[in-house]
Amino acid sequence: MKQKRTVLISVSLSTLLFFCSTASGILADSLHPIKLNLGAQEFTMNPSCLTDGQETYVPLALLKAIGGDFKLRKSGESLYFKPYGSTREVELAIARPKGEPMIALSDVAKSLQAVVFMPDQKPSGSAKVSLLSRLLGVKYQNGELRISTSFPVPYHVRMLADTMPIRGYVDIEGCVVAAGFKPESISYSEKFAKKLSVSQNDPEIVRVVVELAQGLEFTVLDGNKNNAQQILVQTHKSVTQVIVQNPKSKQLIPASPKPEVKKVEPISKSSALVQTQSSSSLDDPAPLVNPSSPDEKPTNDSSPLSALPKTSPQPTAAGTKEPIRTSKPSRGGKSRHDAIPVDIRDLVLHSESDRVMRLDIATSGRAAAFMHYSPDSSQLIIDVPNATLRLNTADSMEQQTNHPLITALHAIQAQESPPMARIALDMSRVIGFSLAPFNDHLSVELRLPTNSTGVLADKLIVIDPGHGGSSSGALGRGDGLVYEKDVTLAIALKLRKELENAGARVVMTRDKDVDVPLYDRPRLANEIGADLFVSIHNDSNGRSNSASGTSTYYHLGDPNSRALAACVQKEVTAVSGLPSRGVLSDGIMYQNGFAVLRASKMPAVLCEVAYINNARDRAALTSSDFQQRVAQAMCDGLRNYVEGRPRAAYSPSKKSETIRVASEPAFVHAEIQVPTHIGN
Repeated sequence: MKQKRTVLISVSLSTLLFFCSTASGILADSLHPIKLNLGAQEFTMNPSCLTDGQETYVPLALLKAIGGDFKLRKSGESLYFKPYGSTREVELAIARPKGEPMIALSDVAKSLQAVVFMPDQKPSGSAKVSLLSRLLGVKYQNGELRISTSFPVPYHVRMLADTMPIRGYVDIEGCVVAAGFKPESISYSEKFAKKLSVSQNDPEIVRVVVELAQGLEFTVLDGNKNNAQQILVQTHKSVTQVIVQNPKSKQLIPASPKPEVKKVEPISKSSALVQTQSSSSLDDPAPLVNPSSPDEKPTNDSSPLSALPKTSPQPTAAGTKEPIRTSKPSRGGKSRHDAIPVDIRDLVLHSESDRVMRLDIATSGRAAAFMHYSPDSSQLIIDVPNATLRLNTADSMEQQTNHPLITALHAIQAQESPPMARIALDMSRVIGFSLAPFNDHLSVELRLPTNSTGVLADKLIVIDPGHGGSSSGALGRGDGLVYEKDVTLAIALKLRKELENAGARVVMTRDKDVDVPLYDRPRLANEIGADLFVSIHNDSNGRSNSASGTSTYYHLGDPNSRALAACVQKEVTAVSGLPSRGVLSDGIMYQNGFAVLRASKMPAVLCEVAYINNARDRAALTSSDFQQRVAQAMCDGLRNYVEGRPRAAYSPSKKSETIRVASEPAFVHAEIQVPTHIGN
């Protein structure tokens, strides 16, 4: 008879201490309830998890929750645990705090090759501990990406489409990667992928990035419902069988069949890498900055100035409300628009629901497109370089709809040489958008942004005043020293008052001059289920008085946060008297964006109100009246995002003074300075 093999796991020191002191009840009196996250999801069970600040004790049901199996020994002092997907058993000691059988979380982690993470070391009713899965292996071979973790956790697969190089992403939630971990090298003979990398994108999120060959993409899917310990992502050609039919009238027609690729709405921006560019409101998407390490801050030497387009001196195109930009040279010396010329043959609007609409742009070949809001946020602009309008019917040039999101479509030949077609969509309110390029058409999804229904009074909003305590942020030198942390807090407190006057619920990451760890800011918003997140900062650069104005950032290509940023930027620049430097992707600053935006699971923006090292901007920032105007404008921007209402004329409470409103230029001829004071 074959003898059964048992591996005995050593009992933790805190568990031994527990056995030694249980009789007197000393240790039992020191235990407090604690919340447990299993991977990325909260684990709730009766009895509750307990901690003494050093060790956490969990109910036996946790072993079942992670997909394992166990059986108690007759003595009742230990159990045999068989982890999910394993052929071996381990023996775990049983403790009995307050009479209930429990096991030490450190012992469970050891048996699973997992990690215990406790951000708050003080035992309290609101304290939380996480059992995080560990990344064990990453391999790409023959068009398939295989990822293994120590126990099943949620994951999200996304594409950052139409960038060079093309990249596919897998975000694994509730997971950590060991320092020095390296994925298996890609074979030189591999035809589908060129490069494979792994990074800790967040304290509890691991990101696997694959640089794909031209014309290939990942199958987009989510594993949040069917968690996986072995993740398989397949690569396929970016080809579709959708046939775009010519509309017979200007009325909306039913949607045509879509390719059978699973598409889901991302649950967080950490995984919200949608099929669109990380671009600024200056129209042309800037490439991602690639610092030598994820936490390295870019300097002025790595400033993406060359990545930003120049403004064309051409007149404004009829019906588009803004000037046309020319293409810019890429790093290789050729224009990034130097692709094979294509014809645009048809424009078809599909109504999928009151919240979702799609525009199919039929082309004679594969085309690129760059999308942005008009400066007044009344239109969504789609520019297709190297494209000539040769529509099957003249009716397609101008279309009217009765959809709640889009009221009209206008198409023009914006440039003859080099050719560029422009499609302008009149919006009834700000909307989110994503772009998917195919061989014979471009598919633009138009969607009501997340948490943008109802009224502002229904929303829970987190305000994050940048820096605080020992982190003073940027420094302004004039008649005296001006610290960024003080100005951001002053504006944030005024914004809280305006939002509360509007009926909204508000939580601040700090309301006084204290230190707040970087990742604790979005973590707070995630834990309380906030609807929106607004981080307030002030810009600075290496040369005083060389830059001025306001910028609002969103995370990578997230369409919801981009819509929110457009609303905030429009309102702030309308009352500040300062130039608008644009609605920008944080991808132009860091490859993985800003930490407070990357880790937020709701629409989130970071507003750089003004340049604190510019004398004019600094004088405004220290003015209570200016701070009030900006706070009210931010409140109006949030209201516009939620309710879709245009901003009413600003009138400060209990004041009758006239507020100077600066007209916003369509595009600002200004260098983008890379701030050096924001953590990533």
